[in-house]
Amino acid sequence: MAFQINKPIGTDAGIIDGAYIRIGGYNINKNGDVVFIIDIFKDKKSTEVETSYVPVIHPNKLKSSEIGISLDVKMTTKVKYTKIITKQVDGVDTEMEEEFTKTVSDLSAFESKTIFEVGYEKLGEKLASLFGQENIEIV
Repeated sequence: MAFQINKPIGTDAGIIDGAYIRIGGYNINKNGDVVFIIDIFKDKKSTEVETSYVPVIHPNKLKSSEIGISLDVKMTTKVKYTKIITKQVDGVDTEMEEEFTKTVSDLSAFESKTIFEVGYEKLGEKLASLFGQENIEIV
């Protein structure tokens, strides 16, 4: 799966029309931060590499300051919990319940969708906000 932008965009190789954009990888950390690596190419044919090894950095990969190199998605939720603490009240140690809120990772979106489905949904939203939904095509 990938997206094609049917509108001229600026890249480090100049203005291109019909850019081919895909997710090249992802990283999830324990804090619920999901980072999707964005690959931008002139077109689908540019994704092909004629070599016997896979290079670490694709030789045809482009950069666009507008799109960026990654898409960061927070997958967190706030959880309330109660803790018994000791406070001094009128000089006397008193145990009391206090409510706290903590932000924790929430990867429940991956129970019904794959990580790439979530990533492409978020990437599609980003591209539509930048270039207009009418200029984004799933290829």
